[in-house]
Amino acid sequence: MKLFSVLSIGMLVLGVFFFGLNWSMDTYSDLIVLLGFISFLIGIVLSFIAIAKQEGGILKFFSLFSFFIVLFLITWFEPFQVIRTIAWLKNLN
Repeated sequence: MKLFSVLSIGMLVLGVFFFGLNWSMDTYSDLIVLLGFISFLIGIVLSFIAIAKQEGGILKFFSLFSFFIVLFLITWFEPFQVIRTIAWLKNLN
């Protein structure tokens, strides 16, 4: 396992933590969901860097597939979180 592979898994776990934290709260927090999406995006970029550097091991592919699976599950069970986040980002301007 190399550095970028481990960091990509770490960012994925951090994103899942943020989404779980938001889900466990009574109210919706835009900042926590935004931090979750940002950590997911950083994790996917780190996974692509690990693939480009041809790091050894299968962890880089696990991170890449987990990213899409977790985002699918989030949009399947909580579709309005994605819509709220996109609307919130649109209204920042």
